[in-house]
Amino acid sequence: MTNKFSKDREEPLILHCFADYGVESDALRCYGNVVRVGINARNTNESMAIKADAYEFPIVDDVTFDLGVFHPICKRWASLTSLSGNPEDHPNQIPRARELADKYCDHYVIENKPEAPLNDPVVLHGRMFGLPIAYERAFETSFYVQQPPRHKRFGTDGENAETSPYFFSERSHKWWGSVKGYRAARYPKEHLAKNSIPAPYIHHICRDWLQVYEDGENADRPDYSDYDAKMNNRRRRTANQSIYEYLDDGPEPDHTLDSFVESEDELDADPEAEDD
Repeated sequence: MTNKFSKDREEPLILHCFADYGVESDALRCYGNVVRVGINARNTNESMAIKADAYEFPIVDDVTFDLGVFHPICKRWASLTSLSGNPEDHPNQIPRARELADKYCDHYVIENKPEAPLNDPVVLHGRMFGLPIAYERAFETSFYVQQPPRHKRFGTDGENAETSPYFFSERSHKWWGSVKGYRAARYPKEHLAKNSIPAPYIHHICRDWLQVYEDGENADRPDYSDYDAKMNNRRRRTANQSIYEYLDDGPEPDHTLDSFVESEDELDADPEAEDD
């Protein structure tokens, strides 16, 4: 595919990948021009749909997207998969999503089930946005996303008014479009209910990305190559905060445990310094 994307573009360029119907592109379009890649990408909205396999990516190497949003298949971690088959029969596309994000995107979002092996994901639920649906999704991001508070269930007098996408047939097509925040006529009811990320989730994440984007339009592109190592070091320091009282030579009250742990730069420079 030739490079149709000018580097001097006026709007952000957003990649939406593993997205056949691309329902979320309707929300992403609020933030820029959307290029959508899927094996069976359909012309369902204003995004540029490209039929292609993410493992044979059609975009030329010199294109950089301001944001990449990836939806790797989630059946491997879905609770119902183990009831109907072997989860191992379904691919883990998350590593491929990270490869594409690192190569093509300044910032990225990878969405999946909370049980999926994502790095420090923010987990969003319908209650956080006043939606009467039990729909929990996790998002790995290259930028900080605020975790909203979890609200109580819908309903009064002990009656639960929430519904689940598994019972999508109990509600109308338009009801699901209303709750998910998309035009129902564009998408099949079952896909809209079961597979689309509610628009409020997308807007919540994109608002935090937009702040990073607008604050750093002229900054150098971030490097994600050592992301995993840095996050592991950060988790290590956080976990060690509770062992002050067990150290014979513990830090003074006005010190931090960082004085007893090698710096991130030192650990990154010497991988052997990591704990097994």
